[in-house]
Amino acid sequence: MALLPLPWGGAWRRFGTILLVSVVAVVLYAYIDMSYSLPWNPDRPSLPMFPATPLAKACDGVAPLGAADSAAAIPNLVHYIWLLADPAVLSLDFKVFVSVYSAHLLFRPDKIYFHTDASPELWARTKTSGSDWSRRILNLPNVEPIYIDNPRLTTQGVEIDTFGAKSDFVRAYALRDRGGIYLDVDAVPLRDVAPLRRSGFANVVGGATALAPRHTGYVNTGVWLSRPGSNLATIFAEAMDAFYNGVWAISVGILTDLAYRLHAVPGEVLIMNPRAFAPASFELADMKRLFQPHGDTAPLRNGEDAEDRLLPEELGTTCADALAWLRQRNHAAVDSWDMDFSATYVLHAFDDDAAKVGGGWDGKITLPYVLARRSNYARAVYPAIRHAIKAGVIPVEETT
Repeated sequence: MALLPLPWGGAWRRFGTILLVSVVAVVLYAYIDMSYSLPWNPDRPSLPMFPATPLAKACDGVAPLGAADSAAAIPNLVHYIWLLADPAVLSLDFKVFVSVYSAHLLFRPDKIYFHTDASPELWARTKTSGSDWSRRILNLPNVEPIYIDNPRLTTQGVEIDTFGAKSDFVRAYALRDRGGIYLDVDAVPLRDVAPLRRSGFANVVGGATALAPRHTGYVNTGVWLSRPGSNLATIFAEAMDAFYNGVWAISVGILTDLAYRLHAVPGEVLIMNPRAFAPASFELADMKRLFQPHGDTAPLRNGEDAEDRLLPEELGTTCADALAWLRQRNHAAVDSWDMDFSATYVLHAFDDDAAKVGGGWDGKITLPYVLARRSNYARAVYPAIRHAIKAGVIPVEETT
């Protein structure tokens, strides 16, 4: 009996081609993005390690801390950075208000500093006659400017040419010299960080959430608590000057390297789980999860006033209180897309690709967007905004 020919005609040939392309794509993805887990390359991803030799003078003139200073809490000072694209314009928007008002409400800080290259005259003029959100921010209690020069060159002569890089240098000096809590303007406090400030550690940082394996293991630079003159802040400031080379986000690698290595120094740095400060990554899929609107306006959970959830420490500290909290979370009407921020102190809400999120959203964080409570971001920040409305900081007529 004659053998039948293999059915390798047009349809099968197309199927074979598709299968081959799919296999090649999977292998390439595994090699590029997951190769650290494959047997021929078990050590990836590798985090950067910077040489210590250029930092030999980082501690010159730094006096050793006494026992009292070593046990002191991290100061309750909040630091933001606002550098001007146009020296004649100082304008802050609603997204910045969300962060600053949340810090004002939940941290109850001694000061909220804006490190800015705006002139004193421009600051004063904006405070009295700037945009609505600018005036509301600058007139919050304890908001004060710290006037700085715009950093432009390292001592090595390397141009500091992006706002992100300039901010990296300014935050290094702010935490080294004053200590406190540094926040990016897209980082929104959800609960008080006082337990972390009083933890006994000189620095508290958090891991960064990542979807792609090649991004795992890094420390998030957008939220950082530090005592003034801490080893980490002091050496980081020197390292930024020594190693900055114009590469985007090199500060992330520097802080990650220093935080992990100085973790061995008793009491120097506490590295929190990524959920503490950055429960969502900077990747588009996570931005969609955080910002994309869903369904109708969300009801308040269990019919409670949203402000009841502003201060988690008021839930109580007994075992019975803990069980009550767990029962509340289990029985709450939670949507399938709902994110649980129970473990989150500060929500670093990366929105660089907000315009690509879609889902009927224009990519702009506005008051109506938050009041609708149709996204995870809106639900998370809503209690503080509702407080601002009830306190008269946001006029109620703007909410209708």
